Parts: sequence; structure tokens; C-alpha cells
Amino acid sequence: MLTLSRCYYTLASFISLSLMASSALAASNKTIQQQFDVADLATLELNISIGELEIEIVDSQQLQVEISLEAERRLFGLRAGSVDAIELATNQSATTLFLGIDVHDVTQHWIVQVPRHLAMTISLGVGDVQIEKLENSLDMEIGVGSVRVNVIEAAFADIHLSTGVGDAAIRGMQSKADNERSFISADVYYEGDGEHHITIDMEVGEVLVRKD
Repeated sequence: MLTLSRCYYTLASFISLSLMASSALAASNKTIQQQFDVADLATLELNISIGELEIEIVDSQQLQVEISLEAERRLFGLRAGSVDAIELATNQSATTLFLGIDVHDVTQHWIVQVPRHLAMTISLGVGDVQIEKLENSLDMEIGVGSVRVNVIEAAFADIHLSTGVGDAAIRGMQSKADNERSFISADVYYEGDGEHHITIDMEVGEVLVRKD
């Protein structure tokens, strides 16, 4: 039978462990929200190590970004560590806004509303990308993952998709795309009547560009 002192000790230990677990859970998740005035800028540059990226093209002079961070699970379902100290790296020049988070053991989910006048340069290590209603230039390098881009066809002069291992496709366009395929790689080219370009270079995965 437990003595009264041991009961108090057991209860105190339980409360302490519960508070520690609650603190660890809170520290393993974080949301970053920021807004930027990009009226005088020409290019958005994104650098993401691991995660998902959703981009919506909007009629605005303000760029809005929401990033959900979650520490990855490890043995016994415990999380690898805290995300409290992680911040969004930003840098702005006369023409370019740079945003990035370069950390590992943390899953990132970006939702970005991008004004349609901004060209984009994106670097992603591992993850998935979805872009809606694109009508400006895009240069993207991705290690492993998948990319889906819905485009306004009339805006583009040329599109080039390349995968080292995987598949690439351009669908729904008025003109037929030129496909160059080997056993494991793919290159797809498209020429249109617009003024902008898309270049997506992926090491492993799938890339699809289609008419919005």
C-alpha cells in the first residue's frame, strides 16, 4: 500500500511529467505569419529545405506568407526538438525579396499569396509544390518531390521541364509540347506567344504544368 508521502510524490511526479509533455508539445509546433509590401520589387526568391509549398497568384501589392512548422516524430512518437527558435530569414534588395527557412528535422508547410507582377525563383530540397494561376516567370530547382503548376497559357514564351529520375509533362496547351525521354529521365519543351518563361529542374520526382 502506498503511504501518504509516496502518494503525494507520485501525484507531483505525474503533474510534472504532464507539464513537461505539454511544454514539449507546444514547442514542437509553430506558425509564422508575415506580410510584405512588394510594389516596387520584381522578384521573389524562396529557399525551403523540407516541406510543402502552396502558391496562389493574386491581384495585390502585398505578399502574404503563412508557414506551419512541426518537428518530426522520432522513436516512440516523440518529437525531435523545439521549433521555438526557428525564424523566417528575410532579405530585401532593390529588386528582390528573399524568404527562407533552412532547417532539418522540421516539416514546413508554406502558403504564399504572391502578387502577379513578381517573378519567382524557388529552391526546395525535398517536398511538394502547388502553384495556381501562374502568369509570370518561374525558375525552380527541387531535389526530390512533385510539382504541379497551373498556368495562364497566353503569358508564356517558353517552358522547360527536366527530371533526372521521374516524369515531366505539359498538358492542355494549344500547341503541342516537345518531349525528350530516356529510360529514367525526361525533358519537355514548349513554345508560346507570351513574354515569360518557366524552367523547372528536378532530380527525382514528377513535374506537371497544365493550362489553368
